[in-house]
Amino acid sequence: MQQNEKFKDWLFRYQSIYRVRRTEKSKQRFLSALVTDLSEMREDVKVIEYNRQKKYASRNVYVGDIDKAEQIICTYYDTPIQHFGPYILFDREEQEKRTTRFIIVSSILMILVGIVGTLLYMQHATGAVDLISVSTLFIALAYGVYFYLLGKIAKGLSNRKTLIRNTSSVLAMLAMISEAKGEKTAFAFVDEGSFGESGLEALRTPRNKKAKIFFLDCVGADAPLHVIGNDVSKAKLSALSIDHQSSDQRINFIFSAKTSEKEQKTRFYLDKSDLNGKNLNMENIKKVVELCK
Repeated sequence: MQQNEKFKDWLFRYQSIYRVRRTEKSKQRFLSALVTDLSEMREDVKVIEYNRQKKYASRNVYVGDIDKAEQIICTYYDTPIQHFGPYILFDREEQEKRTTRFIIVSSILMILVGIVGTLLYMQHATGAVDLISVSTLFIALAYGVYFYLLGKIAKGLSNRKTLIRNTSSVLAMLAMISEAKGEKTAFAFVDEGSFGESGLEALRTPRNKKAKIFFLDCVGADAPLHVIGNDVSKAKLSALSIDHQSSDQRINFIFSAKTSEKEQKTRFYLDKSDLNGKNLNMENIKKVVELCK
């Protein structure tokens, strides 16, 4: 698969314009662009809502008949929160700890900045406060901006470098859809995949319980490709030189990651430098597209 003009356009827009997909507004902008691109290739595009709240709803985008497909290829599109250290795949508990520590430390640092700023202001303030003076209005504005930023930090800062996690998997799926033929394969772009599995659970229904599900994560990273699952052709895996491990889970995972051994178990991870990469590993993208045909 070469980078044709269409793929280059997707790469530019989803890497730059729609790279952050966390708030209701940013997700809506992304989904509007995604549905437009998908509709140019297919007519069977559907958006479903779940976990409806007063001001928010989670949304999955499906291409094809999810209930009748023999295999479903999916990935998550939402943006993860910044965290300390590497991204540890398949260890949500450890990842939550790293994210929580980042939020706590960054919040404490921001509070200290506010305290220091207040002390400096009190030292240099002179005389009675004039409520309508320019300096008073400036201080009020500064405090307003400060508490706005503190609120953002306390909720967790969005990772703005999302090409690898997980725009690369979104782009790989767009490439697959552009080449897909027949009705045996359906595709799903799921929400809330960076910190949970509600999007994946919304995808799985009693009607498609026999379908093979392939879940993509960080496939464009500059790291070896791995497959965990039993529903992938061993001949293809061998031909494409992709590492494979069997699993008793229903879902087949396809991802790029480095490995290390911990307590006699293989740990899959990506360093910060891997996650912040500015270039796609097109060889991996090509292999994933070929593997899922």
